Amino acid sequence: MDLFLLPGLGADGRLFSRLELPGHEKHALEWPQMPEGSTLRAYAEVLARRVNAMKPHALIGVSMGGMVAQELAAITHPMKTIIISSWKGPHEMPMHLRLLRGTHAEKLLTPAFMKRVLPAVRYQMGLETPEDIALFDAFTAAMPLAQLRIQIAAVLGWEGPDQPVMGLVHIHGDQDRLMPWGAIKGAEVIQGGGHFMVFNRAAEVASAILAGLPSTTSKATPP
Repeated sequence: MDLFLLPGLGADGRLFSRLELPGHEKHALEWPQMPEGSTLRAYAEVLARRVNAMKPHALIGVSMGGMVAQELAAITHPMKTIIISSWKGPHEMPMHLRLLRGTHAEKLLTPAFMKRVLPAVRYQMGLETPEDIALFDAFTAAMPLAQLRIQIAAVLGWEGPDQPVMGLVHIHGDQDRLMPWGAIKGAEVIQGGGHFMVFNRAAEVASAILAGLPSTTSKATPP
C-alpha cells in the first residue's frame, strides 16, 4: 500500500529515515512554500495534488503533519489515517499553548530569539542522542524563518477537522514534553516516547503503525 508520510513543523522527509514499514511503499511529502495566512487546510489542498487518491493509500503524519493528515483525509479518502505525536484538535493542546491562539506569537521569531530558545526547544523535543540533535539542527537550518512563522500560525489557528476522521489511529509518547500526554485522549501509548520518537524510537513506532494499518487485501472506502 502507498503510505504518504507528513513530517512535523519545520521538518522534512529525513524524519522518517529510520522508519521501516515492510510490504508498503513510503512517500515522504515535503512542505510546500506557502503564503502568509495559510491554514492547515490550505496545506492539505496543495499536498493532495501529490497523492494518487485512486490507489489504496494511508496517511501518516507527525505533529503538525498529523493535523494536516486529518485535513487531507477529507480530500483523498485514505484507507487509514495515523497520527503520531500530534493533536486531534485544540482541545488537546496544553493550556499555555491555547492561550497563544490569536496572539500572533509567531511574530516573535527572529534569528536572535531562535538562538536563545534553541536549547529549550531541543529539550521539549525529547532529543536523546547526538544524532537526534544533528538532525533537528539540520531541520532548523534548512527551514526559512518566514515559512516557519507561517506554519506556527497555521498550527495555533487550527480548529481541528470539520468532521472526525473515521478509523483514526493516534500514537503518542507518554514523555512528550512539547505535546504533553495529559491532554491526549484515545491514543496508543509508546512508553518513554518523546516528541522525536518517530526517529529515536523508530522500531516501536513502526510496530504501532503496522498494527494500525489495514490488510493490503482490504478495499478502500469510497469517497
